[in-house]
Amino acid sequence: MQITQRSFGYLPDGREVVLVRLTNESGAFVEFTNFGATWVSATVPDSKGRFDDVILGYPSLDGYINDTCYLGSTIGRFANRIGTACFTISENEYKLEANDGINSNHGGFSGFNKKLWDVSLSPSSVCFSLFSPDGEGGYPGNLTVEVCYHFSEDNQVTINYKVESDKWTYVNLTNHAYFNLSGEVNIFNHLLQIPSNTILDTTRDYIPTGLFKDVAVSPFDFLSPTKLGDRIFELDEQLEWNRGYNHCYVLSKNADNSLVLAAILSDPISGRKLEVLTTMPSVLVYTGNYLETHFPGKTGQLYIPYEGVCLEAQFFPDTPNHSHFPSCLIVPGDLYQQVIIFKFST
Repeated sequence: MQITQRSFGYLPDGREVVLVRLTNESGAFVEFTNFGATWVSATVPDSKGRFDDVILGYPSLDGYINDTCYLGSTIGRFANRIGTACFTISENEYKLEANDGINSNHGGFSGFNKKLWDVSLSPSSVCFSLFSPDGEGGYPGNLTVEVCYHFSEDNQVTINYKVESDKWTYVNLTNHAYFNLSGEVNIFNHLLQIPSNTILDTTRDYIPTGLFKDVAVSPFDFLSPTKLGDRIFELDEQLEWNRGYNHCYVLSKNADNSLVLAAILSDPISGRKLEVLTTMPSVLVYTGNYLETHFPGKTGQLYIPYEGVCLEAQFFPDTPNHSHFPSCLIVPGDLYQQVIIFKFST
């Protein structure tokens, strides 16, 4: 494994941002930046041995600074939405930053995606660390956060998340990479398989109602490989509200917190396949329905809706306000430790 680090530019306050590349023996490589602990690229082979970058992103730091779509970012303190931007712990109510109407999304205005993280390197990994002070974004607790990306010789990216807090608080971290395995203009021909019978029911504002819906005989059934474009525009209020898929699938959970399969994404054109495994209880499938960038992406063009799909392993959205959801409450002395694996193959 070869690891290189170079300057990726400077923030307006003068701090330098770096870009780290990990290249394995086959020539496949992945890149990450400490701005937002962001996954910048994944250049992997297709079935004919041709290498292409399969992650949406920007060619320069300016794109990430001005990004509003969370391309490749580490999401925190809490992935996805918390209803009415508040929650209660031990009768203490915490008001969060409402950056999505009356709700909080992806950690509010203080989200981890816009932070400059510290960086350290090891033979096959890059680790980013961050301190988030008590009260940031409205959340309790001084947090120490570590996100480590490991790249293997068989083109597997493993993300390890570790968090500690000095107060009771909620934590829900994920990665927001948009995948396009073909390089085509949209992901409608991609096949998706999710081993889940159940999604979360939500309101028009994407907040879970607390109810669960069976995917049987519905456009949300991906138990067998199904093209993303086959039913994405069917007459279903959940699809209409979201302009496509933006839904949380409930995964089977092992008692020992071991890895479970979350999703398999494949592309018939390139022959590429992506398997996602995680220790977390759900995966949110987002088909880039509102993907509209202000800076050109790697293609030189602005990204548009449905050009990439996100597979966000995480705890359920709005978990703090639903006592029957799997808990992501951590207490002083506990270590929040979760894993997501993205395995590329053909």
